[in-house]
Amino acid sequence: MPLVVEVLGIHAHVLRRYGVLPDEEVGSAVAKLKAAAPHLAKFLREAASLQ
Repeated sequence: MPLVVEVLGIHAHVLRRYGVLPDEEVGSAVAKLKAAAPHLAKFLREAASLQ
């Protein structure tokens, strides 16, 4: 599974406000985002699937 920073690049740092670190795997980041920001969880999951 790719890292958040590999999918989003420099924009991965924006997700820190939701407790997601840039060097975290996408799967665990999506799990964290589901509760606080489901729209971002969906976006990250779809963006990761394009790579």
